Amino acid sequence: MADDDSVRYLLLSEDYVPLVGGHIMWLHEICRRLGNVRVLTSAVGHLPATEEADGVSIHRIRLKRHIFLRPESLFLYAKYLVRGALDALRTRPDVVIAARVLPEGLVANVVSKVLRIPSVIFAYGEEIATWGKAGVAAARRRLTGRLKESCLWRSFRATNRIVAISQFTRNLLIEAGVHAKTVFVVRPGTDPVRFVPSEKNREMIARLGLDGKQVLLTVGRLCERKGQDTVLRAMPAVLREVPNAVYLIAGDGEYGSELRELADSLGIAANVRFLGEVPQEELPDIYGLCDVFVMPNRVLGGNDVEGFGIVFLEANACGKPVIGGRSGGVPEAVVDGETGLLVDGSSPAAVAEAVLRLLRNPDLARRLGRAGRERVCRELTWDHTGAQVKRLIEETVRGFGDTRNRGARHGT
Repeated sequence: MADDDSVRYLLLSEDYVPLVGGHIMWLHEICRRLGNVRVLTSAVGHLPATEEADGVSIHRIRLKRHIFLRPESLFLYAKYLVRGALDALRTRPDVVIAARVLPEGLVANVVSKVLRIPSVIFAYGEEIATWGKAGVAAARRRLTGRLKESCLWRSFRATNRIVAISQFTRNLLIEAGVHAKTVFVVRPGTDPVRFVPSEKNREMIARLGLDGKQVLLTVGRLCERKGQDTVLRAMPAVLREVPNAVYLIAGDGEYGSELRELADSLGIAANVRFLGEVPQEELPDIYGLCDVFVMPNRVLGGNDVEGFGIVFLEANACGKPVIGGRSGGVPEAVVDGETGLLVDGSSPAAVAEAVLRLLRNPDLARRLGRAGRERVCRELTWDHTGAQVKRLIEETVRGFGDTRNRGARHGT
């Protein structure tokens, strides 16, 4: 450890800010609170190779996949391994942290062995369900799928500690044979100072044509797992009873054209607004526009799964009732009947029933939203999350040092 007894952290993350995404937000909020963090990540556009962001030292290198290779990330892994080892040898961190199990966890474990320092891997759920089962990947690229599956489990089993974002994710790991004593749950948080109950933004209401409307909202990547299509299919039933309902879809992704076509085919396009990727600074106002936040996620093909769902916490922090799918780690983000409602995310009828229940009963909606904010402030802020992760990693470093010292004393 450093002379001042503060832990020096090296974080390996292929993606980092200013890119957006749930796991990137998790990483940066934790790094801000750890202190003394050096991030080794991939270059983005014309951003500088080295910079400071919120007290985090960010160092970017060129990492590239090549589609003619099998696996296409072969060179990326090799370069990341060499640069990660060289960077660690030069800066001498006390611990190496992997943002994900692949490619970062594989590299982190090698660096850990070379420098004789502990490694920690963050686990979310989606990557375990996808890469940890040969399924879809193997059907397309059998050898690559099996190789990733093997590397994933070897990496998880070789690391000193795993931080899982939900009990659901922890259970996936343990069921696959990862030792339970190495896996700890730290749930994501949010910022209840930034996300706060507020009056609806009048300029946005005018711009989006929401005056006098009852508003549903989903924030998230446009993909089948998130369930925007289920909400669209529920809208005709909602509109029969609440004709002034409007559905806002915030986010971008590969499923956007299908969702637009679906809205047209259902004849509800006039009651749907596709907002695209919303700038981070506008998100609190976007949440403020809605009467109900809804993201009826579900598991697709046994692989694609929601590990937690930070957006539910953001909406709750804004005092909004939430509706989530009863799958993956979402039941840990949404307390059914207390901070929101859980439904079968594959059932438009179940989604419509839950939406109408909240729109018809504003007292219930207010109670759920208020309880959701209270829960966030009590136990699910980024300060809570950062403190727990910091404690776990510091314990790992101390325990690793004790083990090395015992081994040295016994000549091992």
